[in-house]
Amino acid sequence: MPAYTVTGNYTQSYELTIDAPDENTAVQIFYQQGGGDPVDGVGWDDIDVDFADESDEDHPDYTVDDYDPEGGKIRW
Repeated sequence: MPAYTVTGNYTQSYELTIDAPDENTAVQIFYQQGGGDPVDGVGWDDIDVDFADESDEDHPDYTVDDYDPEGGKIRW
């Protein structure tokens, strides 16, 4: 499964490495798990997704197991 680095700003900057099947799922996990607690996505700026550096041996911060399909979603 690919790993994505997702960054976004909400009061402060957050960057997480997330294993997910696609970019959208990675962003949704970032939103659900990543910090801050905005309502309906209000307040998030500059969300960016890129493939994670595979040479980095750190484990991902979150995986697809952390995704709640019934949880809050963000439009990005």
